[in-house]
Amino acid sequence: MSTPQDWLTRLKNREAPSSFWASQRLNEASEVLANAEKMGNWVELSRHHNGFIREVAVRELCTQSSPQALAALTERLNDWVPQIRDLAAAGLERYLCSAQVTALLYVLEPIMALAARQRVDHGPSLSAIRRVLQSPDVYAQVYAHFLSRQGKAARYLFALLLEKTAEPETLLRAALAHRELTVRLQAVSACKTLPAEIASPLLLEALSRPGAKVRVCVLNALLPVLADPQPLLRRALLDASPAIRSLARWAAPRHGIDALEVLNLRLSEQMPDTKRDWLGLMGLAFELDAEMPESWRTNALGSPYATVRQAAIRLLRGSSLSALFAALEDPSSKVFNLSIAQLNTCPWASISVELSALLDSDWHPLPTPRREAILQLFPTWQQAAYLLKRMESEPVVQAYWLRQVNEWINRQYAVVDPVTSKAERGALVNTLHTLAKDGLINRDHLARIT
Repeated sequence: MSTPQDWLTRLKNREAPSSFWASQRLNEASEVLANAEKMGNWVELSRHHNGFIREVAVRELCTQSSPQALAALTERLNDWVPQIRDLAAAGLERYLCSAQVTALLYVLEPIMALAARQRVDHGPSLSAIRRVLQSPDVYAQVYAHFLSRQGKAARYLFALLLEKTAEPETLLRAALAHRELTVRLQAVSACKTLPAEIASPLLLEALSRPGAKVRVCVLNALLPVLADPQPLLRRALLDASPAIRSLARWAAPRHGIDALEVLNLRLSEQMPDTKRDWLGLMGLAFELDAEMPESWRTNALGSPYATVRQAAIRLLRGSSLSALFAALEDPSSKVFNLSIAQLNTCPWASISVELSALLDSDWHPLPTPRREAILQLFPTWQQAAYLLKRMESEPVVQAYWLRQVNEWINRQYAVVDPVTSKAERGALVNTLHTLAKDGLINRDHLARIT
């Protein structure tokens, strides 16, 4: 095969092109190739915009044997110059053997990218590569590579192996436990094509692994192939995953199962001792709008797991105000916020005394976000009434409470308060105007809400 110097000599000996652009490309090629052999950057030059340079680079890459050279040749199979595509295809031939499987696995991304290119039909080249990767003598190497890959490469190798494997159970078991979620989903779909006696054990094993999205697909695939899906559905109704429970509640009546009966049976047994069991039990109770024994709720509210305490808060109703107020002291922000949301649905008359007492005792120790969240439970004008009451009862720190009143006024835009009576609102407005007249609060801001 000619050396780069030979090609450089040929370029120099060519007749002068009639076209200015052709002449410029030849001159550029001569200049670049004069230093190319010394630099050795043939992979980079194979992507050069000048076709003469790409051709020489591809010819040189055809003399090499390396994964990097193969990646460049694979890319050039889609070159816009037919002669370069033919050279790249010829260079690919030396890699189409079992001895070069390492190089082929190295260039999976360029191979997959080539499959999406449509300048010419790449089917023959892609089929030849697949045949090598599917050879029985390289199966172990390709399989090991599949286990370590992620994303599109893992999906490509899984489909490739599944076509020719003599042991689909081993491959599917590995795929169902693969770290790539989309491979696990592919494996679930593949299990649907197998006989029930083969698919069921694989899917049951996969159902025990984490990952709600996959587990929902696994459960959906299992239901039609199990001789008796009732035991599985009963467990799924108490699963910690809301998605699994949702599917189980949909399927339960079709298999003669009463979800409420399953819940009541579980409540007749011993209390859960794991977070997942608590979440499944309380999740089903919430979804069925069922009452849980008070002792169970109390135990859940004392759980060391914030997610369990959250689930318990969701089950509290209006008669459990003491538990909701106690949850306002929970160290978890999520539990606190959920308690605020629950209290926000309660009538003001039922919570006003406890809220005022809580703020009276804990206003200063409370973190500012929590203090503001609790104050927001007050009807709008009742917030002003509380701040004015504190200002009057603590004249020593009047300046502090005046700042709080000013901040309250600044936060208001359109005051909506169906709870505070017109007479009480009028008295509050008069008090605020008096403070503004004395220069203690901002008169302009006050005018916006009164």
